[in-house]
Amino acid sequence: MGHYCRVCGRVRPNEKFSGKGHKDHVCKECSGMPREKREAIEQEDEIFGYLKQSHISTKNVSRLRTLVQSDNKRIAELAGLVLEVAEVKPYKKRRLKVLAQKRRDLLRKLKETGLIYAHHF
Repeated sequence: MGHYCRVCGRVRPNEKFSGKGHKDHVCKECSGMPREKREAIEQEDEIFGYLKQSHISTKNVSRLRTLVQSDNKRIAELAGLVLEVAEVKPYKKRRLKVLAQKRRDLLRKLKETGLIYAHHF
């Protein structure tokens, strides 16, 4: 049984992690990536995680507001979409139904970016 790398999403053997990598859950291969690329992957996973939650809290909303100001355009776009969803329907129950009735444009953007799949899994 190995350890999970939160950047590449793989379960790797113990030897593939350095001392600090064990604590951070980042394998040696991923720790060699450029910092910006690694942070972008982690931030994208964080944004997808907000839609999986049953409630997008006020702390999540404040974090999304900081991610909207990111230099990475993809991260800023995804964070902006999830922020709009949080303003319309922060609770997950019947979220897609409400978006289909009130904000079809937002639902279409979620589908185009792939964020709609995070809602189901």
